[in-house]
Amino acid sequence: MAQIVWDNSFSVGVKLIDAQHKKLFSILNELELAVNSRRDEDPALLENIVYALHAYVDFHFGEEEKYFQKFNYQEADPHQAEHRTYEEKIQEFHKNYLSSKAGLAREILTFLQNWIQGHIKTIDKKYTKCFNDHGLI
Repeated sequence: MAQIVWDNSFSVGVKLIDAQHKKLFSILNELELAVNSRRDEDPALLENIVYALHAYVDFHFGEEEKYFQKFNYQEADPHQAEHRTYEEKIQEFHKNYLSSKAGLAREILTFLQNWIQGHIKTIDKKYTKCFNDHGLI
């Protein structure tokens, strides 16, 4: 897989959220580099990258959800359900990692690249108007 390159098609029109998404891309690209250079065979490296990604996504989801509540975002429930699905998948990856499942890094990378790109371009873009209307630009 190739690295994810940020372009305006990923922008949700909110500088704070766009900056967080760019940080997520950066962490994902670290994982991609590790997988493609075969450094993913280093368990400590993989664990550090997955932990960083999980921690940052938790922070990011918390930020989005804070604004959902603050702005009474109408699509909050289905959006948060998407977040929970992602979190469940990451927990599954962690469990598989602990049991030393082979090929896990590539599986994680493929899922995350597809999920994050799709989530931003479809689900996250839905809150742009709401956030902008409440002054979050």
